[in-house]
Amino acid sequence: MNEDAWRKRQLWAESVVGLRQIDAITEADRELLFREYDGMQQAIQDELQAAAPEFGRLARDEGREAAESWMHARMHALGVERGRRLKQVLGELSIADQLELDRTA
Repeated sequence: MNEDAWRKRQLWAESVVGLRQIDAITEADRELLFREYDGMQQAIQDELQAAAPEFGRLARDEGREAAESWMHARMHALGVERGRRLKQVLGELSIADQLELDRTA
């Protein structure tokens, strides 16, 4: 994990721990949120590693712009997938009935 990602995780972790300290979430909620965040970060790293060979081939054969466009589409799809997963996880929290999970952004 690079320094910026580590710093962001630390800030996020402090927020989650703070919610737990004021009993806004349960210990199970805290653990679930930590697992989901770490799983999301791992999924991104795995996807980047898996995509690297194809990105290189596209950049070489079709140009950097085509490779970046392909990567953008792949990362967008991953973001949509992880967003759905996060909504599902948030629905499992003890405070799920207080969240507006069906509201569109």
